[in-house]
Amino acid sequence: MDREDRRRFFVIGSAILEVVTPVFRHKLENNYTNYGVGCFKDYLNSQPVVHTLFHLRHRYMTCCKDNGNCRSNPTLPINYCQWDLLYTENPGPGQHYCYCKYTAKSVQLEDLDITLAGLVLLNCCTLGPAEQQAIKMLRQYKNDYLSHNTKCGITKPEYDALWPHLTNFVLQLDPSRQDDIVRIKNRPMDESLCTKYFIDLLDVHKQLDQIAITVQALNSTFQTLSTTVHGLNTSLQGIGWNMHGSFQGVNTTLQGIQTTMDKLLYYAEKGVTCTCQRENPVIQRQQRKSYKLGQDIFYQIHQFTTVSCSTFSPYNKAVITNDGHVAFLQWENCSIEIYNTDDSHVGTIQLQRRPFNITVVNNSTVAVTLCICDRIDIWNINNRQKVKSIQLSTRCYGITTINNKLVVSCPGGLLIIDPQTEKVERTIETGDCTPFRLCVSGEGIFYTDDFSHYLYYYSHSNNQISILKLSSEPSDVTTLQDGSVYVICYDGSVQHVSSDGKKYKQATTKGLTVLGGFPGLSYNPVQRKLVTTNEDSITVFKKC
Repeated sequence: MDREDRRRFFVIGSAILEVVTPVFRHKLENNYTNYGVGCFKDYLNSQPVVHTLFHLRHRYMTCCKDNGNCRSNPTLPINYCQWDLLYTENPGPGQHYCYCKYTAKSVQLEDLDITLAGLVLLNCCTLGPAEQQAIKMLRQYKNDYLSHNTKCGITKPEYDALWPHLTNFVLQLDPSRQDDIVRIKNRPMDESLCTKYFIDLLDVHKQLDQIAITVQALNSTFQTLSTTVHGLNTSLQGIGWNMHGSFQGVNTTLQGIQTTMDKLLYYAEKGVTCTCQRENPVIQRQQRKSYKLGQDIFYQIHQFTTVSCSTFSPYNKAVITNDGHVAFLQWENCSIEIYNTDDSHVGTIQLQRRPFNITVVNNSTVAVTLCICDRIDIWNINNRQKVKSIQLSTRCYGITTINNKLVVSCPGGLLIIDPQTEKVERTIETGDCTPFRLCVSGEGIFYTDDFSHYLYYYSHSNNQISILKLSSEPSDVTTLQDGSVYVICYDGSVQHVSSDGKKYKQATTKGLTVLGGFPGLSYNPVQRKLVTTNEDSITVFKKC
């Protein structure tokens, strides 16, 4: 496969992940809200839905309720990972095995990929024949051209035949996505994003499930054979036959095979390419290599001017989302400007108030603090729709995430908020300091005060706050791959701080200095890219 074949794969993959999947989720949300269901969790907990999905995962089961609608499917389209994403088993009395044993988890629509969203749509929602056909074909295109495509390429004849049909089915489901389709068709090649999409789209879960089943069967066979050989060896020794050496060799061979089977089973059960392993913070920390403070970690790849602003912006911030977009806060214009990392402007999200800070929530969703109205707004930047608003009882400033929770700074403290329930789960007092910008490193939180030379570090392990005095006032902070932190200061310099917050050294990477205004910076570990900002420009760096 040549570069053009790879670019065609990238275009189709981008369309599936950035357009088709959000369209499926939006269609699903419209379906259940039209029936008066308040949230996705309540929808999953409704009896018809959990009953239907239960039988798409479990065969030959008869439920204690509504057993007239029990079905035994010839195939099980919902795999273990998908079922475990949606439901948790409730311990309770009784020996029966039924859908009533399960309760929906606090899962968001954004957690559903195209396959799972399509399954729920086709099996649990009211759809017209044309909609059903469009959803089936788009899922099939993903399977045919992407999920089993280990070459990461699509030939021109295949692409030319596929693209008009894919476009037609997308616009049939959502006519407003015409501009998105055109943008993706004409987008330049992004090798790092293409590689990420290739991994995300490759269907390894079914293969891993099959490996696990096969290895377990082989394991059982070898255990039986080993027991038989051991018994025969003992019997022969009892009647005086001198075959001990021969059977000892067989036993050694079987033990070697057993060890190999155990290792293969371990990796099959773990799912060596499963996203839950890649995103597990404990595993990530185990795989990190520590940086030397001040070393060159990044190199500049793009710099571009932002959408013009009429006046000086006191707060500048941009983040790179997991799917590779740059979301830039335009303070004066009360907006989020969305770019590709190659500087092309994708669109604008108009906000009701001036934004203060922004953080990535997942692949395509960001959370923004609006300090004047004491609120957090969560937006999907692909369809530019608001997911939800979380009203607070206090001013909110900086924002980041920790263990799928939001961390928000407020006067004299930090709030840990569950975005699902919108409840404040914990308040961390910071005394006279009002945190402005913050980031999470491991189980600790770094934050800055306004116009002081100090960087603060709160440790969850001992509930203590330590303070590091820097050479200049810090403006913004972000966490790097190894847990160390970059701090950009008002003098334009970037200080590289150790993960324990005890020492630092200035980073000297070419182009990293940001002059003028109130500079911001943010690192995305999925994209392995760093973005710095001032009032009128964005600079993108890539990890060496």
